[in-house]
Amino acid sequence: MVIVLFVLLLYKELLAYFQTALLAFKVKGPKPLPFVGNALLINDSKKLEKIGSDCYEEYGPVFRAWISFIPTIFIYQPDHLQAVLGSSKQTDKNFLYSYMHNFIGEGLITNNGYKWLTHRKYIQSYFNINYLDRCVKTFSKHSKMLIKKLDNSDGLIKITNFVNDSVLNVLHEIVFGLQAEDEELKTKSPFRKGKLLVHERLTKPWMLFEFLYRLTSYGDMEITQKSKLQNFTKQVLENKKANRKVNREHSLLDIFIKISETHFDFTEEDIINEACTFMLAGQDSVSSAISFTLYFLAKYTEYQDRAREEVDEILDSCENNPKVSDLNDMKYLGCCIKEALRLCPSVPIIARKLSEKLVLDDITLPSGCNVFIAPYITHRLKHLYPNPEEYNPERFFSENGKSRHPYSFIPFSAGPRNCLGYKFAMLEMKTIISYLLRNYCIHLDQRSDKLNVLYRITLRAKGGIWIKLEKR
Repeated sequence: MVIVLFVLLLYKELLAYFQTALLAFKVKGPKPLPFVGNALLINDSKKLEKIGSDCYEEYGPVFRAWISFIPTIFIYQPDHLQAVLGSSKQTDKNFLYSYMHNFIGEGLITNNGYKWLTHRKYIQSYFNINYLDRCVKTFSKHSKMLIKKLDNSDGLIKITNFVNDSVLNVLHEIVFGLQAEDEELKTKSPFRKGKLLVHERLTKPWMLFEFLYRLTSYGDMEITQKSKLQNFTKQVLENKKANRKVNREHSLLDIFIKISETHFDFTEEDIINEACTFMLAGQDSVSSAISFTLYFLAKYTEYQDRAREEVDEILDSCENNPKVSDLNDMKYLGCCIKEALRLCPSVPIIARKLSEKLVLDDITLPSGCNVFIAPYITHRLKHLYPNPEEYNPERFFSENGKSRHPYSFIPFSAGPRNCLGYKFAMLEMKTIISYLLRNYCIHLDQRSDKLNVLYRITLRAKGGIWIKLEKR
């Protein structure tokens, strides 16, 4: 019986592969190289930007790309995106996410099926207004600490480093409940360093095979890194359980412990995996979004001035300690952040594996097809966003977005598998940026005027973002 099931599964996988490969030969796309296919494109930001801006005219609404021997289909039209992201039947992540298991474990980002569905249901119920208000207090506390650090800096500074440290400190407190008295433990945190190696695996075809990857130095590095992350999280978890009665702060770890006490299918291993997922997913994505927003506000000072006026008015009325409602009232700042996320989405690629065939106009995608979605491309479609390379927050004024398709802006994905923490992330970004605008005028240096991006699992600025701060 087991052999029969294995054969049926293998047949299903091979059938999906050959059907997708046949489709890939029929559909237009960038020219592949032998063995590596189109994987090396992620090393060439100029070519990717050209594809991002011209793909609709050159390839049409669907194009194919090869990752070594793996055929993939890219879609980017909003109605096509809705057919995939908006469907409760097309929620499975594809092979790309399996390459993250060694690093972040099997959490909400990488899981599929029943496990993903139940974990999301358990955790989502806690992300209510009361919990978010508690988080905003933590955001404010660390924003003030960031301002103190920046007051001691001088001249041209690499703001990405300061923002990264601040966001990580926020996560140490909110996810793990680590306070000032835990400073020694925080300095040992492996979440302060590390590298996700999906990029290396995609650009080196032999590393796509797990058994070969584990034999390389990259494989050793990733396994060691995962072990450090999980051992640190386990140590914090054990401390939390031993001292739970005296804990004053309600961290995500406390929430996960509570879930495990009422749901026996949420194990200690699940607690560790989900804690690692929240730490890692909430770090680079939020840090890069804040840094990119600061870059654009420094470059276009008319928008910075207008955002500051709004921030001053709101923070004056709440004595610099905003609540969720105050941050929600920062509509213009929200538009500035959204426009930065349009041009520089923190996660430039989303991937799915189709659970059943899907017809998009005159193209039929087979069941099992690896579908890639590129917010970076969708956000640059000229028929959705005129002058797409121009930074213009007014695109996101409510009256300007009424006719725009709801799936034309997807920095946090969309549908059933949208980012669970997107409200958390927006509030964190608004808090940190509002404190910076409250205290400084932000300027770009001529040497840092040109933005060069690196395409990884999260979008980054090559060499970081450098700005000058003028104390108000």
